[in-house]
Amino acid sequence: MAPESPATGDVGSLPGVENARKGARLKSEQRQLLRRLTLSDDAALADVMSGRLSGETDLLDDKTRGLVRVAGLVALDAKDSLLSAVIETAFGAGANDEEIVEVMLAVAPIVGSSRISSVLPRVSRVLERD
Repeated sequence: MAPESPATGDVGSLPGVENARKGARLKSEQRQLLRRLTLSDDAALADVMSGRLSGETDLLDDKTRGLVRVAGLVALDAKDSLLSAVIETAFGAGANDEEIVEVMLAVAPIVGSSRISSVLPRVSRVLERD
């Protein structure tokens, strides 16, 4: 039997997942924040959505955080202006064209060909600017 697609939610079939959580435990602050968000705590949600909490743990550097945001916007089929601004911010944090393309390739199996086909021309326009 073939492993299920990552889009179906069967992450156990992804390479490296079986060892990914070895020794991984949430810090008490992260656990508390997740609890507050789960309980629909408006103040916690406002903090997260405003970006005030972004980077407090220092687990992701600015470049990685920028690339993750690009991936999220690709998945959401975000508007040109927002996509462009976040890509430019990722560039400012040290990302390069190849990494932006790699992000697109990494999310393609999850978001599907129609989403990638929709976003790719817009990302290409941002990458071609100088």
